[in-house]
Order: sequence, then structure tokens, then C-alpha cells
Amino acid sequence: MDASSLADEELFREAPDGRIAFTDLGRSCYAPYFGYAGIDIRRVLTREDLDRAERAAFPFLHAYMTQRLKNRPQTIESRAILAALLNDSEAYERALRQLRTRNRLAVIGGSRGGPPSPS
Repeated sequence: MDASSLADEELFREAPDGRIAFTDLGRSCYAPYFGYAGIDIRRVLTREDLDRAERAAFPFLHAYMTQRLKNRPQTIESRAILAALLNDSEAYERALRQLRTRNRLAVIGGSRGGPPSPS
């Protein structure tokens, strides 16, 4: 799961004085990313610390995302994203063609989640 797609309230609780406490979900999202950048999440105690940690980790985002995608089961979507991260236009175009073909076949085959058509 990616922290950027979640609301702050799902990732941490913030006290009026700026101190934060990560939720289990927040810890599972931030700890590997910050760790990849050499940041110990246990030292991120305030909103200011979090902002500083996010800025410090940002230069590592590309490498971190690439590594995560390489270690995941390969789907067409993950291959397309990985190809984009690696600037591999041939692999990206190939994955994009596969996605379009799959989506076209899914619509023709009726597997788009709609009700079955009467026979």
C-alpha cells in the first residue's frame, strides 16, 4: 500500500502540540520507505519531523518504488509502471498494448462486472 493514496488520519494521529503517533497502517506504509532512505521512523515524533523525513526521503522515491516493483508478482500493470520508472519505452509500450488488449477482451467477454446478459 502507498501512503500517498491514503488520508493523513489513516496513517497517523496528531496531537494539538504537533506530536504524532503512527497507526499500524501508517507504520507499515512509511517505515519501509523511510528505512530505504536511512530514516528511523521511531525518531519521527512530530508533524515537523514527518515533513522533514518526507523531504529527506523524496530523492530515494524512484529507487524505492523500482525496488518494490521488482520484488512483487509481475502483473501487466506493475510491468508498465516498472518500465516507466526504468525509462524502458519498448517494455512500456508492450505492456500498454497488453493492457489495451486485455481490456478490449474483457469488454467483449462481458467480464466488466456488469450483470450477465439474458440468453
